[in-house]
Amino acid sequence: MKRNFVYTAVSVGSRLLVGLLLFLLLARLWGPPQFGLFSFVFSFSALMALLVDFGFALYLLREVAARPEEAARLISEAFRAKLLLMLAAVLLMVCASVAIGPTVLPPALVTPLFLAALAMSFSDFFAAPLRALGRFDLEAGLVTLANALQFALAGAVALHGGTPMQVAWAMVVSRCFYLAMAWRAACKVTPALRLRDPVLLGPLSTLRRAWPYGVDGMLVTAWNQLDVVVVRALFGTQAVGLYSAGQKIVLGVGALAPVVGNVMIPRLSRLASDANPRFWPTAAKTGGLMALIGASFGLPLMLFPQQLADVMFGQSFQGLAALLPLFGAVLMLRYVAASAGVVITAAGFQSKRVVVQLVSLGVMAGLLGLLSVSQRQLDDFVRIYMAGQISMTLGYFWWVWRLQSGQTARGK
Repeated sequence: MKRNFVYTAVSVGSRLLVGLLLFLLLARLWGPPQFGLFSFVFSFSALMALLVDFGFALYLLREVAARPEEAARLISEAFRAKLLLMLAAVLLMVCASVAIGPTVLPPALVTPLFLAALAMSFSDFFAAPLRALGRFDLEAGLVTLANALQFALAGAVALHGGTPMQVAWAMVVSRCFYLAMAWRAACKVTPALRLRDPVLLGPLSTLRRAWPYGVDGMLVTAWNQLDVVVVRALFGTQAVGLYSAGQKIVLGVGALAPVVGNVMIPRLSRLASDANPRFWPTAAKTGGLMALIGASFGLPLMLFPQQLADVMFGQSFQGLAALLPLFGAVLMLRYVAASAGVVITAAGFQSKRVVVQLVSLGVMAGLLGLLSVSQRQLDDFVRIYMAGQISMTLGYFWWVWRLQSGQTARGK
């Protein structure tokens, strides 16, 4: 377990390198308008790739860990379903781009960022079985090398005066390299993997089995990217640049949460499958670790907003300091919610997460609708987003309480 966390820490460092430091670099080099355009298209592309993700990485993490002897079959079935969804996503992206127009979604930027999103989706898909089968060492080396390459390529292009389009194509190259390495690693840990071999379940049957993971994964990504699209619609590109600066801190540091989950979900899944009494003590330790990470990064944003805004983004991002305490609170809430989410997933109650996230998005949409157009301010939007996170946190812990109460009653 300790060794797995060491490998996970290496993966975390590399994810932070791209998820946070690369975007900090781009923000300082480009300023709010250009950075806002890049962030908006990046988020829009990620939303369009939601259909392809369909939670397959989490599905394989849980199912392969529970049934390692069936790993090759599970991967092959999910891959065929994923290809079907990719065709639908490409069609959806083309239709959305035509409907919205090239002024808002420049094709020269949309094309590479959407390709990068697709490559990332398939890369994470093939990397998931590594964690499920206990090969954290292989996954750590793979992710570290891929993220270091992306940071080096995209960062070098940006530092040499590269445009957002050129940086986007650099990301495509690095993520295709990640995809090739992830596929090779998946074949190494599952020698019986043959994507063309006959399988028991067709794509539609696989989608029906994986739908709780798919819908939950889509909602998680929506929470991470939809806010940028909404800010663009309400406040314009300049505000997107300002908002995205704070959001990238939350997303960059938030990379720790799923990585901790990647270590603990397989372990908790095995304990849950065996009805082992160590499940709840292990879950409590996971929650404590999540809360500690959230507080370690969230409190500095709340206590030193002006200093951090100046150091990380520079003078061109005036006004960000007023938002950072709110982003710090959001970050802490996300980690508290994630601790309960890990327990729900490991126990096999993924559909409950879907219900909670839908309700929370409804709460956020309702509060946003109550705010008149003339009164809408960027900090008000962050507060509404935080209210949605509070709703999600309460919902998750309510289901954890129900789960624990049910198991206690059965034990008696």
